Amino acid sequence: MILDTKVVWKDRFHIIGMKIRYQPSNAKPSENEITRLWQRFNPRYCEITGRTGGVYGLMTMPPGMKPGDPFDYVAGCGVSATSTVPEGMVAESYPGGLYCVVTRKGPIDELPQAFHYFWEKWLPGSDYDRAAGAEFEYYDERYRGNDDAESVMELWFPIRSKRPAPIENRVASVFVHVADLRRSAEWYSRLLGLPLMENRLNGGPVYWFDLPGAGLILDSNVNNRKDPDWREEMKPRFMFPTGDIDAAYAYLREKAEVFHAPERHAHMAYITFRDPEGNAHMACWDGNAGEEPQLPATESPVAARIKGVFIDVKEMKAMAAWYADLLALPLDENTSEEAIYPIPVTRGPGLLLDHNRHRHNDSFTIPFMFDCRSVDEAYAFVEANGIEVFGSIERHGEFAFFTVKDPDGHLVMICEG
Repeated sequence: MILDTKVVWKDRFHIIGMKIRYQPSNAKPSENEITRLWQRFNPRYCEITGRTGGVYGLMTMPPGMKPGDPFDYVAGCGVSATSTVPEGMVAESYPGGLYCVVTRKGPIDELPQAFHYFWEKWLPGSDYDRAAGAEFEYYDERYRGNDDAESVMELWFPIRSKRPAPIENRVASVFVHVADLRRSAEWYSRLLGLPLMENRLNGGPVYWFDLPGAGLILDSNVNNRKDPDWREEMKPRFMFPTGDIDAAYAYLREKAEVFHAPERHAHMAYITFRDPEGNAHMACWDGNAGEEPQLPATESPVAARIKGVFIDVKEMKAMAAWYADLLALPLDENTSEEAIYPIPVTRGPGLLLDHNRHRHNDSFTIPFMFDCRSVDEAYAFVEANGIEVFGSIERHGEFAFFTVKDPDGHLVMICEG
């Protein structure tokens, strides 16, 4: 019995479990090799450390797979890290993505009916296509056993919109707009324990940090201010990546207020636009995009990695709906009532709509946050290095943070957890 069908985003996740190459057969689900794999895995479940709840039956189909072809199946559980793998098991990681979740009830031998429902009924009548990636079964406390008619489980199918957004739901780089490029480059280098790159202070308008997940760009805007058509309100907060700048331009003209046509350079092109509340962003094509840099080892307890990016909003529900539409993502109606709304991202730092500044009538804004290994070590480090602290450490369970002020008065959060 199909209980529910919904479209959701699932963030990147990791599992540890036991893997087989499964050859489909005419055997009933309760009697096939997958069931025998679960019979071997279940007694060893407790050997896995860092479990995050729920168990997965992951099916990875080879490209061009035809009905009856073999595929990989992993019986495993979600984990927070994959550093420790019991003997005879494997660790697998899966990227974030959009899924159709079919919730069904009934004995396991009725499972083919749910697959038939997705492929023959739901998918053809939807606005989505099947996407590349693993599909999986998800089991939690609602599952009572293979033969129980009241057992509830979920089937997750990777999907993509038939009209996908030409900008990726990911932060490629964060901008900090500065008055003195050298002063700010020295300050952020000191905070992160990174060497100052003199060759990037060559008279140009920007200084950049190549960080894992998302870069950091210090922008003096000296060239922009020479353009009579440029205005201060056009300064972007961060950059969305795009693989096609012209498609992004046409798309954004339908969705947002676009400040200018694509500005093209030898190996990059960009557009600046803003949301209905005036937050300016950039969509950028980068022809030199390569491998993501690794997290550098430094003596600073503040990690050279941006953990999250904030967008201050006044009307949370309306803005959550706007960004969901912009990025062709499902809207989480429940979360859109909260003070923080996380926009799903494919990878990199979190992207968070923040209603707190408006709710508390704050006169300041916090554009982004750095990760750290220990908030107490980080606090001692910034004090010892003469970095101005804005407020004390705040602790909320496993989450703790404090805020520092850069030379231009920008507030930057440093966060653990």
